[in-house]
Amino acid sequence: MKGKTIRVLYYFLLLASLAFKPSSCSSTMSIGKKYFVRIVNDLDNKPLDFSCKSGDDQINRSLPTAGSQFEFGFRLGFTTQFNCDLRYSTYHAMIIAFRDEEALLNDCGGVHCIWSAREDGIYLYRIKHDDYKKWYDWENQIQT
Repeated sequence: MKGKTIRVLYYFLLLASLAFKPSSCSSTMSIGKKYFVRIVNDLDNKPLDFSCKSGDDQINRSLPTAGSQFEFGFRLGFTTQFNCDLRYSTYHAMIIAFRDEEALLNDCGGVHCIWSAREDGIYLYRIKHDDYKKWYDWENQIQT
């Protein structure tokens, strides 16, 4: 009986410490809540290829025309982060499409992070401002 009481007390203290301990997740995020990332091809008549990875999850897609888009959803874990490699013509950009980062989450403004690939860079749609903000530049893959 004493062993069971100690075990119950241990689990209670563990849960209480998790509930009251400051989390690595920002106050705007909830573990288990569903979030979305959308990649939009806003290039002038050029195909956009991308691959996104988080832990064991890998997403590879091609968006052949301007205006085409792809969205994926996921449930938030303690360390969820999606890194994406976007490519068109001779250019590529490595972006952090989603992670628990205050600046990124504030600009996303909700559960959707919408990325727009354009000739001059990669933009994030800011829902609260109803505009796009440039976050990344393209890098030329061909070394001169």
